[in-house]
Amino acid sequence: MGSLTRVALVLSGLILLFITGFSGYTVGDFQGYNRGYDDGVVEGAGSGYTLRNPTYSELRRFLADDKTDSKQYVEGVYTCTDFAADVNNNAEALGFRAAIVFIDFPGERSHVVAAFETVDRGLVFIEPQYDDEIKVRPGISYSEANDYKRPDYNDTITNVVVAW
Repeated sequence: MGSLTRVALVLSGLILLFITGFSGYTVGDFQGYNRGYDDGVVEGAGSGYTLRNPTYSELRRFLADDKTDSKQYVEGVYTCTDFAADVNNNAEALGFRAAIVFIDFPGERSHVVAAFETVDRGLVFIEPQYDDEIKVRPGISYSEANDYKRPDYNDTITNVVVAW
């Protein structure tokens, strides 16, 4: 066998190794990327809750169907915090994003309600004991702003925390 033939065989072998190696690397890289992407979608966005902001009419329908407001307030047992948590949990179970809202009054008084960021009317506060849409803003009287019976304490809102 001539030296030119040997060189041609060696070069052919090297080219074949290069093409096989490059092809294997490319296919493996592509398959690994797709597998990682698919796993990431399932682990990141495709599992657990996928919540969205409701429209105002969806919020009103949800509140009409939700039975949290039919429960009894029992001091120390089932209070405003429980009402707000139940509305929040029931909304999230249907795929609606909901917030718990902590309202502070002067002294040691506070209250808890719910809120929804509607896509067509913005942030809407809900009194979950009555399904009322309410006004919540520091500096206003909670009872006066929402036409509720005035309590025997100062219910001027001093602080509001919305927790999503």
